[in-house]
Amino acid sequence: TFPDTKPAIVRAFNIGTNIESTFTNNNYYEGAYFGGHYGPVSDFNLIKTFTLNDLANYVDGLKTAQNNYPNKFDLIERISAGYFMNTVDFGKLRVMAGLRFEGTNMDTFGYNVTLYPAGSPNCPTSTGCGTPVPVKTNASYIDPLPSVTLRYALTPDSDIRAVYGRGISRPDPYQLVPYVTQNDSTNPATVAIGNPNLRPTHANNYDLLYERFLRPIGMIQAGVFYKQLSSPLLKTLVTPSTGEWAGVPVTQEVNGTNSYIAGFEISYQQHFTFLPGPLKALGAMTNYSYTASRVKSLPGRTDRPALQWQVPHTWNISPTYDHGRVSIRVGMNYNAASIYSYSYQAASDTTGAGPTGPAGDQYLHSHFQVDAQGSVRIYRGLTAVAYGLNLNNAVDWYYVGRPIYVQQMSFFRPTIAIGFKYNFAHER
Repeated sequence: TFPDTKPAIVRAFNIGTNIESTFTNNNYYEGAYFGGHYGPVSDFNLIKTFTLNDLANYVDGLKTAQNNYPNKFDLIERISAGYFMNTVDFGKLRVMAGLRFEGTNMDTFGYNVTLYPAGSPNCPTSTGCGTPVPVKTNASYIDPLPSVTLRYALTPDSDIRAVYGRGISRPDPYQLVPYVTQNDSTNPATVAIGNPNLRPTHANNYDLLYERFLRPIGMIQAGVFYKQLSSPLLKTLVTPSTGEWAGVPVTQEVNGTNSYIAGFEISYQQHFTFLPGPLKALGAMTNYSYTASRVKSLPGRTDRPALQWQVPHTWNISPTYDHGRVSIRVGMNYNAASIYSYSYQAASDTTGAGPTGPAGDQYLHSHFQVDAQGSVRIYRGLTAVAYGLNLNNAVDWYYVGRPIYVQQMSFFRPTIAIGFKYNFAHER
């Protein structure tokens, strides 16, 4: 990473430094480009050597280390699995049970890095630097994942399902990379820490569902659910009061304590073929869900907020029209506000306003969006297609604590596209 030193760099290259590679190609793309002659080209290793030896005073050492070492990592994830299952019918009751085993091995390599600002006596140059320490980790575990489904037929077109299943959600590989990046160029300094000790989240899922199939095409579903989560993966921003990072904002993925998600959902889908005339081509797909969730504890906090990214209210309405050559879909989607990341710390809340104040958690604001798509078959395999996204010009925005404390707003105009497609298989 260079500061604004282009004139100095140009002068340095003009003094005769050889950065040319020996690579040449006299039959480039069989002579289709550049008369078949490609080159000369520069040699990356020569440029690197020249930069380190001759331009050290112009390289921003702190930013180079900050952008370099956290992105130097190696990981190997191996997952092996096997399962067995069986289905048994007892009159109207069907029982499906199974057991799946998953074995996980994760090898990671990364760096713990401390950054020093320009002028630091810890650096060989005056532009700052970073000190890396390589770290290797290995995680290995086996998970038995049982599941049981009970389906009782009420009528030929309706049933009740009771389902239990155990699931697993592993950390993203990069979250396990053991790096520490301390940026002393900010005030106060900021720290980002990888967490090779992250454990996977396990969930016991319980569902009770009623289903009714409508003729000729359609379905009604309604159900309740409850999920027990152990060691949920949480993204936190904390400012410790003691220890190595006392008074420094620290971002890290951590495992929370046992948590839960509960709620209910209902959906309806049908083609209205019973309506007269052209109206019988109409249809609809709708659903609504309510979700309540709680984290039992978070580092540095006494409250019990909702889980990250868990939307309490969400619904979708999608009218459809399919008649002859014409097919149209409209989608209306709503998501209520939800916690995007945990940022609140009582120790650093100078306002005293609590989690809903200007030092509260980061939220993703509620969002309502309208999309549409349609197609018209013109002739044989030729079809005209069109779609529009975000037709209501919805805004994406984040806030802290309450909507009055806006953090970021992103404006997106509608996206509209029109085109044609041809299906050659139609001619066969």
